Amino acid sequence: MNSWVYQGFDTTYQALGVAFDKFYFESDTYLLGKDTVEKGLQSGIFYRLDDGSVWIDLEDAKLDKKLVLRKDGTSVYITQDIGTAQLRYRDFGVEKMVYVVADEQNYHFQVLFEIMKRLGEPYAEGLFHLSYGMVELPTGRMKSREGTVVDADDLLAEVVREARENTMERENIAGLPEAEQEEVIRKIALAALKFFLIKVHPKKRMIFDPKESVDLQGQTGPYVQNAYVRVQSVLRKIESEDLSAASAHEPLNADERDLIGQVYQFPGIIQEAAREYDPSAIANYCFNLAKAYHRFYHEHSILRAENEAARAFRLQLSMAVAHVLRNGMDLLGIDMPERM
Repeated sequence: MNSWVYQGFDTTYQALGVAFDKFYFESDTYLLGKDTVEKGLQSGIFYRLDDGSVWIDLEDAKLDKKLVLRKDGTSVYITQDIGTAQLRYRDFGVEKMVYVVADEQNYHFQVLFEIMKRLGEPYAEGLFHLSYGMVELPTGRMKSREGTVVDADDLLAEVVREARENTMERENIAGLPEAEQEEVIRKIALAALKFFLIKVHPKKRMIFDPKESVDLQGQTGPYVQNAYVRVQSVLRKIESEDLSAASAHEPLNADERDLIGQVYQFPGIIQEAAREYDPSAIANYCFNLAKAYHRFYHEHSILRAENEAARAFRLQLSMAVAHVLRNGMDLLGIDMPERM
């Protein structure tokens, strides 16, 4: 049964482009957690009731009393998480651990982090719960007991279907071999799914709409991809040429200055996203940069610019925008197609 489940996980993760360096199984981590609790009993961190169960008193931290071992000696979730944190530290020597788990588990992680501090773990101050809001569908909240939970594979399949319909309507990739067409559609679908989820601040609840996620005119992953594809389309029309004349282009118009300013902000946006544990900062930055480039593309000629200096400058500026968009989206786990 377990091997069958793991194979199913692998299939879904591969479809989403997700990979892990190491897996930790509860069957391994709970043993270390139990050993830690036994040691903590001896040092007075935990206490045992008459029925044999083991607890920790966190009332002084306004977290109540918490069970860490049942009366029959079996572990609970918090026991397993104690062991998992210790194993991760042993394996990687990390100073920080970020737990990406829904906000329904806020109390659980407050308790876990307080316990690790009292155990004197060297990484305890670096534990962080990236608490995210739940995702709902246009039809309402997903509830397992009511059978309204959406399977990840089904959701991805629906987004792929929407992406295929949108792409085939435009016929922009009709001349590509079928395998390449499918790869483009896959990239668009994954961008639609990931970007729509990531663009919202982690702590906010959101509604995921598959049809809206692939809209080329909305705040979507495909919209950002399209700006990158536009640059590639321009670059395919030129051969290798000397762009040194770009330095003579002056004065810059307002849209050119705006694009330069936005490109210049990229390193700071990455630092902000890391500091705040907020990938939506990068997603929204990429959208705004793509929006600015779309406007620039429509308002100003690139290949037929008014002179050689303007042409060279706008080509270099387009390359810089594409470079930033590709790197920004790559940080979000999103690939950029060359055509779409």
